[in-house]
Amino acid sequence: MGYDARPVATMTLDLFEGSLRRMKRIGIALVMVFCVAAGVWGADMPPLPPPLEGEPLPGMPFETTEQARAAFRSVGNTLPVELGGPPNRNVLRMPCRFEGVETERAVWDWYGSLDLTRNQGVQFRFYSPDTSPVSYFSLYLRSGDGWYHMPFGTRTPGEWATIRLDKSATSMEGRPAGWGSIDLMRIAAWRGREQNTEFYIADVSFRGADPPIGIVRNESAAASSEYRTIKGCVEFIAEQFETLGIPFAIMSDLDLSNAFLRDKKLVILPYNPSMSDAAVQALARYLENGGRLMSFYRLDERLAPLMGMRAGRYVGRGNGVTFASIRATATPLEGQPVAAGQRSWNIIDVLPIEGRSRAVAAWYDESGRPTGHNAIAASDNAVHMSHILMAEDADQKRMLLLAMAGHLVPEVWRLAAQHARAEAGAIADYPDFAAARSGLLATASNGPLVQRHLDEAQALLAGASELVENNRYPEAIQAAEQMKRAMRKAYCAAQSPLPGEFRAYWCHSAFGVDGVSWDEAIKRLADNGFTAILPNMLWGGVAFYPSEVLPTAGEVARRGDQIALCLDACRKYGIECHVWKVNYNMGSSTPREFVDRMNAEGRTQVSVTGEPRRQWLCPSHPANQRLEIESMVEVARNYDVDGIHFDYIRYPGAEYCFCAGCRSRFEQQLGRRVADWPKDVGAEGRDLDAWLEFRRQNITKVVAAVHERARQVRPGIQISAAVFDNWPRHRDTIGQDWKLWCDRGYLDFVCPMDYTPYNDTFRNMVSQQLSWAGNVPCYPGIGQSTWADRMDIVKLIEQITITRELGTGGFTVFNYGTAEYQDIVPLLGMGITRK
Repeated sequence: MGYDARPVATMTLDLFEGSLRRMKRIGIALVMVFCVAAGVWGADMPPLPPPLEGEPLPGMPFETTEQARAAFRSVGNTLPVELGGPPNRNVLRMPCRFEGVETERAVWDWYGSLDLTRNQGVQFRFYSPDTSPVSYFSLYLRSGDGWYHMPFGTRTPGEWATIRLDKSATSMEGRPAGWGSIDLMRIAAWRGREQNTEFYIADVSFRGADPPIGIVRNESAAASSEYRTIKGCVEFIAEQFETLGIPFAIMSDLDLSNAFLRDKKLVILPYNPSMSDAAVQALARYLENGGRLMSFYRLDERLAPLMGMRAGRYVGRGNGVTFASIRATATPLEGQPVAAGQRSWNIIDVLPIEGRSRAVAAWYDESGRPTGHNAIAASDNAVHMSHILMAEDADQKRMLLLAMAGHLVPEVWRLAAQHARAEAGAIADYPDFAAARSGLLATASNGPLVQRHLDEAQALLAGASELVENNRYPEAIQAAEQMKRAMRKAYCAAQSPLPGEFRAYWCHSAFGVDGVSWDEAIKRLADNGFTAILPNMLWGGVAFYPSEVLPTAGEVARRGDQIALCLDACRKYGIECHVWKVNYNMGSSTPREFVDRMNAEGRTQVSVTGEPRRQWLCPSHPANQRLEIESMVEVARNYDVDGIHFDYIRYPGAEYCFCAGCRSRFEQQLGRRVADWPKDVGAEGRDLDAWLEFRRQNITKVVAAVHERARQVRPGIQISAAVFDNWPRHRDTIGQDWKLWCDRGYLDFVCPMDYTPYNDTFRNMVSQQLSWAGNVPCYPGIGQSTWADRMDIVKLIEQITITRELGTGGFTVFNYGTAEYQDIVPLLGMGITRK
């Protein structure tokens, strides 16, 4: 929901970074901060764990505090570091002074040359006695004209934690020059509240030197619309290798060279649609010199002959073919699963070359019939899949990926089997099976069921161990995977429900869960204790039901009125239906002629540098405001829904909108001309405060009108909104003044999008949001399945538990898709949402 414009360090900095007072309000900076409260060095600090294995940061260890301060330079009014701890451990105390100062973060910069091309990432020990004053922690690495950004946090504040930051999880800002060109490391702690705190770091070092497998991220395409998919594909494959215990490193296509690739036993291209000629040439030479390659979706015509296969034609669902599963052929790879679910929307067929390669998997449709198209082809030096590897049916996908890697590098089977046996019994905070068994049985609310799953897991563990000893690695891994599933069931069954809470899922697709009817999807939620669904039924320029206000999506004629179908199922099973609208953003399903008309009429947004944003309607345009209001009121009038739900009710970022209409309407409200546009509404500009208020009013005006008019046409309807997490910052950067909406009673509940894998960050965000929401219920948004990330069931349960500890009265989870329908929701229903 709205994560595409959640900037950490965006905007045109020379225009919008000004005084500390304005920076406090706008909250925009390229920083990384670790916070620390004032206190006595080492007081009540728990024992420091053993040193991490890895090459330390250049220049460490330090001998004196002066050396540490020379290396880690405090920025602005940030207090300097202090050196302490055991000899040769270099524990750095990072004090964060947030009381009585105008600062948005505490920041320390380390200057020096770093080459992370051959490493998996960065790691360090981390401790803070109190992280609640911190909004979030970040690590930045400057490279060329850009930055790599790694947010981080802990599960258990108050204890030493090991922070491992993988290159696969980094986002990029600007144009980084690759992992071999890093010249600055920046550590930052963003202020969440006006209270001092402190944190400590130790053993700053590099992870995983020269692993045998390289995963190439197409960073040269960072500015393209496909980069979010590129990043997500890399992250998913990296997560599977991490789970399997197979060493790997993320490589930028900007860094590829003959020398760099020479030592790699396997190179993987998760989705690399636009690599440079130099990168492709380096890969070609790598194959010519005996290298092995695994690739997905687009088979480069320059590499295909060296891989022993050919690219076929593009095949999409619109051609009457559906893709639902990947099934083994008569000549599969060793250890390859018989089938893995994947509902791909299109493929580029891969064709084996006789005598050089073979098809090892084929696509099957929703009815279980072969489509006649190959899913995977393999040769002696390459494996290629005709689409990206999606997260659906993740356990089988992990085995499929392992079979593909094992075909090319057989020793990964042994590594994966030994790791699977060692880790199979660990879950949540329990380090092994014995601890998990004892802990779960002691706390279980459903003892007999937990006992049954634990007994199953114990038997599978014994079988896996025997199989490893007999070198039957694929079978051992299958047994260990089955054990992990049994452990997940035991853990989930041990959880207790809380009656009376609001439990909702956002559903991003207007057609619900792919391959499942609305009736089936809603019944699954109801059977497992959920109380509400928020289905995305309309955007800024399209409706998935018959509408007289917005263009109706063409699919409605074939697939029916989606609000009616969803609502019928909700009434049948007792689930609340809050129809979700994406405001202002017209999305990809809006008819082209409507988008063209909006642009021709001057109703779309323009950036501060004059670049058009064709798909976003301008919030200050009166006709756009009427369109937003009328479309939501139409839903309230025509359907007996429980509520209507705002999303994207904001600007894309602080750099929007600067169209001619915005200037004219702002000057009319100001009562005079803006002398120097847009400088006068930028940082330090004479009209900045008035400009920010103008933007807020444009957004609030729509929320207020929908609240009033929807209640008129359907008394009792609930109005809600998905909002960004940091109200003080985002009321200025994106014009989303959601605390005001709560104060004025425009909303009946609010859902801040608190999408983070870090429990301490999640807790701190929700604690602040409850005070901003006041008397309005706050049902935090948990990012279980965002575009790029998928949270495991344990972390999801932990964050649901945090909402209960803070007394929110409910939660909202993103997103209800295939994996959630098949696996996640039934697991939740075993315990924490049990009816």
